[in-house]
Amino acid sequence: MIIAWLVLAVAIGWGAWFVARASRRALWLRVAIASLLLVAFAASFWMYGDHLDKTLGAVIGYFLLWGSVFVLSSACAGVVVGTLIALLLG
Repeated sequence: MIIAWLVLAVAIGWGAWFVARASRRALWLRVAIASLLLVAFAASFWMYGDHLDKTLGAVIGYFLLWGSVFVLSSACAGVVVGTLIALLLG
């Protein structure tokens, strides 16, 4: 599971580096927004798991949330790292 997260983050990071054609100010804004989203995904996952009821709908919602946090957090991490690399190299 961790390897899949890393592969997804690296692929999206490469994509963020490849399309970094905007101004430096816009790239820093991209890093800030992706960082805030990454923190929000982690916080929502921890807070939702803390108040889990024992119903089928709650369990399904928990796994849907966990899946979206898994994919979107790796996407945000990839965007942050890829854009920072583009800023440092360019």
